[in-house]
Amino acid sequence: SPEATAARHDPFAALRFRDFRLLIGGTFLTVVGEQMLNVALGWELYERTSSPLVLGLVGLVQVLPVISLSLVAGHAADRFDRKRIAVLTMMAVALGALGLALLSYLSGPLVLIFGCLLIIGVARAFQSPALSSLIAQVVPSEHFSNAATWESSTWQASSILGPALGGLLIALQHSATGVYALDAVVLLVVALMFGLLRPRPVPPSDEKLSTESLLAGARFIWKTKIIL
Repeated sequence: SPEATAARHDPFAALRFRDFRLLIGGTFLTVVGEQMLNVALGWELYERTSSPLVLGLVGLVQVLPVISLSLVAGHAADRFDRKRIAVLTMMAVALGALGLALLSYLSGPLVLIFGCLLIIGVARAFQSPALSSLIAQVVPSEHFSNAATWESSTWQASSILGPALGGLLIALQHSATGVYALDAVVLLVVALMFGLLRPRPVPPSDEKLSTESLLAGARFIWKTKIIL
C-alpha cells in the first residue's frame, strides 16, 4: 500500500553510510570553495584591470581544459583508482589556490594568475568524473537514487552559500588574498576526507586507450535517444 511504502522510505538512507557522508561533505566544501574563488578572482582582477575581457578569460582558462580533456578524464576514471584521482586532483586545486593567494599578496603578474587557473582547470577536468563515479562505490545500489538527490541538493546549497561567503570575506578584508588562502586550506581538508574513504573495489577497465574507446561514450549517448 502507499502508506506502507511511505513508512519504509528513508529520506536519510544514503547519509547513514560513513563514506557517503565524507564524500558529500567534501563535495559541499569543494563547491563552496570553488564559488568563493570565482568571486574573489572576479573582484580582484576587475579592481586591478577594469577589463571585462580579463573576467571573460578567467572562465575560459578554467573551462577549456574541462571540455578538451573530458574524454581522457572519463577514461582515466574507468581505468585507475577513482579515490586516488580525487585526492590528487584536490591537492592540485589547493596548490593552485595557494599560488593565487601568493600572487594576490605580491600583486603578481596576470600571466602567472592564469597559469594557476590553468592548473586548477586541468585538475577539475579529471576530478569531476572520478567524484561522480565514486558515489556508486560508497552506497548500495538500492540507495543510489537517494544519494543522487542528496548530491544534487548539496551542490545547489553550496552554490548559493559560496558566492555569499566569498563576498562577505572580501568586504571584511578588502582583499581577495584571504579567500584564496582559506580555499587552499579547505581543499586540503577535503583531500584528507577523501583519503579516508573506503569505497567498494571495482575492477578497472583493461581496455586500451584509443580513439575508439574515447568515443564509445559519445556513441552510446547518440544511440540512446532518451539520454540524448
